[in-house]
Amino acid sequence: MAGSLTSPGKSGCPEQTGASIPPTRRTQDRAVTPPTPDTTERPAPAPVARVSAGLERSLTQVGRAILRLEVPSDALPDGVAINRTGHWLLVMVSESAPVRLSEIADSVELDLSTVSRQVRDLVTAGLLAKVPDPADGRAALLSLTERGAAVLEAVSEARRRVLAEAIADWTDEERTALADGLFRLGAGLQHARDDDERNR
Repeated sequence: MAGSLTSPGKSGCPEQTGASIPPTRRTQDRAVTPPTPDTTERPAPAPVARVSAGLERSLTQVGRAILRLEVPSDALPDGVAINRTGHWLLVMVSESAPVRLSEIADSVELDLSTVSRQVRDLVTAGLLAKVPDPADGRAALLSLTERGAAVLEAVSEARRRVLAEAIADWTDEERTALADGLFRLGAGLQHARDDDERNR
């Protein structure tokens, strides 16, 4: 027929004369078309903040300097002698009392036998009190005595004087910023350590 858009094919079915792809073929083509990168790529993880080598060295230097601060002998009452480890044990007990000896050893990451000797000396000096653990008769709980609390405060005050001399020319704003930053750093380090232990 003169105005027809189709002509019979070999099978007797009409064929479209245009160059367009039949709908069924277009559907198949879409089904086998490889997905674009936009549909397969996952969002990139947030970049990890990098710490400069200078900052890392500075923090290490400060940490070493703090750990090397001796216990001022003039801050101790007559007859009392404690070293840096003994001081840190008093600090740990003051923050966690009543606390088991094993927990203190874990906190300071020292061998239990080493901590046990130090604690025994502090108990003998009357700075720590040791009582049975009501939840476990085989264990004991540690806490500061009044004398231990007084010694700890005296030592802490002496150490604060040393720190005050080190930042004597700082402004109040700089001191506040330092304290805030160190608190945030400490919390962040503890969080990172907790995550690491959970993932082990």
